[in-house]
Amino acid sequence: MKWEYLGALNAKLSQACFRELIARAYGCSGFDHWGQTKALIREQLLPRANKLLQLASVRQMLAEARSRGQSVLVIGGFVFWYEEDGLPQWVVKSTGGESSSGEGTTLWHEGTILSKNHGRIVVLPYIKENGERVQGHTKNSAHDGKALPRHPDQYVTLPFEILEGDLMIGLFGELHYE
Repeated sequence: MKWEYLGALNAKLSQACFRELIARAYGCSGFDHWGQTKALIREQLLPRANKLLQLASVRQMLAEARSRGQSVLVIGGFVFWYEEDGLPQWVVKSTGGESSSGEGTTLWHEGTILSKNHGRIVVLPYIKENGERVQGHTKNSAHDGKALPRHPDQYVTLPFEILEGDLMIGLFGELHYE
């Protein structure tokens, strides 16, 4: 039995087919709500992303950063964030978007990140098209639930550094540093 689609291929169907290829790799459907599907994929990938912290090359890079007094490193879509709250450790977060987009925003390299919560996404500081400077912050995506707030005494303001490098986890879940 052969399946075939009868009808016109439009942008929405084309997008769903592309998403299907990614989603199927994680046991999801590309035709379901994409925000919820991405949240499920992130949930599956998080343990693998944290495995990056066990790799010798990544650990050396992070140790060098700490010796220079840095607490936030941005590489591709990953943010390595050093937390001193309780047990000092590096945690892996993700960036909140591209450094330059069609919405008239540009990355503000001299800005800082103010973390008022324990969100998994780091929005890097940027400059709006009208020249307004927006401080970086942490948050969760809409389908991850509200980020746990920090006590005002535990707010963290940190500078950041962007390192040039390839994506650490590929589109289909492969770790490039394995």
